[in-house]
Amino acid sequence: MITSNELDRLQPESVFRFFRIISQIPRGSANTEKIAEYCLDFAQERNLRSARDTYGNVVIYSDGTDGYENCEPIILQAHLDMVCEKDPQSAVNMKTDSIKLCCDGKYMWADGTTLGGDDGIGVTYILALLDSNDIPHPPIEALFTADEEIGLLGACNLDPSLLSGRRLINIDSEKEGILTVSCAGGVRAFVTFPLVFSKETFEKCCVEITLEDFAGGHSGVDIDKNHKNALKVLAQILEEISMDAEYRICSLAGGSRENIIPKQASAVICFEKKYSESVLNAIQNFNIKIRTECALSEPDGYIKAVPCNFPDKMYDKDSTEKIVFSLLHVPDGIIAMSPDMPGMVQSSLNLGCASAENEILKFGLLIRSNTSEGKRLVVHKLTSFSQYLGGKTKLAADYPEWEYRADSPLRDIMKNVYKDIYNEEPQVSGIHAGLECGILSGKINDADMVSFGPDIENVHTTSERMNIESVQRCWEYLKAVLKKLK
Repeated sequence: MITSNELDRLQPESVFRFFRIISQIPRGSANTEKIAEYCLDFAQERNLRSARDTYGNVVIYSDGTDGYENCEPIILQAHLDMVCEKDPQSAVNMKTDSIKLCCDGKYMWADGTTLGGDDGIGVTYILALLDSNDIPHPPIEALFTADEEIGLLGACNLDPSLLSGRRLINIDSEKEGILTVSCAGGVRAFVTFPLVFSKETFEKCCVEITLEDFAGGHSGVDIDKNHKNALKVLAQILEEISMDAEYRICSLAGGSRENIIPKQASAVICFEKKYSESVLNAIQNFNIKIRTECALSEPDGYIKAVPCNFPDKMYDKDSTEKIVFSLLHVPDGIIAMSPDMPGMVQSSLNLGCASAENEILKFGLLIRSNTSEGKRLVVHKLTSFSQYLGGKTKLAADYPEWEYRADSPLRDIMKNVYKDIYNEEPQVSGIHAGLECGILSGKINDADMVSFGPDIENVHTTSERMNIESVQRCWEYLKAVLKKLK
């Protein structure tokens, strides 16, 4: 383990010096007042102009260096807040205490807490640039946004009049060698279908079917991982049972949030005693099939059926069939792949949660697309489906996409500089999830943007660690890019 004195000697010295400084300042989401004040004080001490909008975003302005005074400005952007997690045994108060940095010469991490490399390293790269007097660069508009980690709130509430630049480098990626040039926009959809309770009377047997420990995952970056949606699998089981037995659904629920692929789901069904063997055989056979077909994608997922008491109410035949049909056929997963970036998902839809409550079936879904037209088409696909079954769709929390630009001078410069420094081509890619660049593309007219950053592993966890050599290489890369922006 490297001592605190040796931490002082890490290179690049200015970058790690500022990282140590901001690690002394609590800066969790919704707690960015002190780090914002530090940035404003930093600017004042160096006679740099600065501004702060009503939400708490900070902009610091630096003139171009000799020969760059009249160049087009570049916006350098990072977010001030970090995710605050700590181990159970940690005594650190993340609202008031500093972070204890650790380093072994190869990686930097924090003792018992998140490191805050996301996006502390972006903040400190920018501060180190503003602090220097020997790094060539065009006029800089340094944008520090607040509360990225709790919904991109700083970017959403940014006052765009504070910015004049049209070129923007976002320093909030965690994989060196990847230039991100597109991100998905999204909209949440809430669908309801009317149901009817049954008035039938018969001697009932009841079984609770439970699916647990499916892989799940993020509905954007994991949507192409072949992970099964537990709600969809439950619907397949119910369909399989209906081949040899007649039953009614008493209750159904699954998933937790629209942006998470469901890991669990359950349903209580009732049926006449004569169907008991058929029901249990169908569930057992399906369990064997799912374990065989999904041994790699769902190694821990399992299905169980347990007899239970009748819960007093059940849905009638038509409603039972509607529940199963709608779960089976509601659009879910990848809808379209990108024609511009091979292998990247362009449009998707995730059935994140569902429940049958009283006489209403509720679905919560998240639609994503890296193009506005793609998002519109998926919304239309879903609303048409729900209308066909007599349902209603409400949309909420719509946020914009960052569309791929066929013509991007900034991307071309950053690709060429990368090749010069690394002697290989960078990976130019998009991400099927929301980024601040998506919000900023709607705030800055005709914005030309690229996102990059050094290697940071296990972000948002106490296992987060940052690669020292990657930080060094990305610092040299950033300086070289700025030198080319004449």
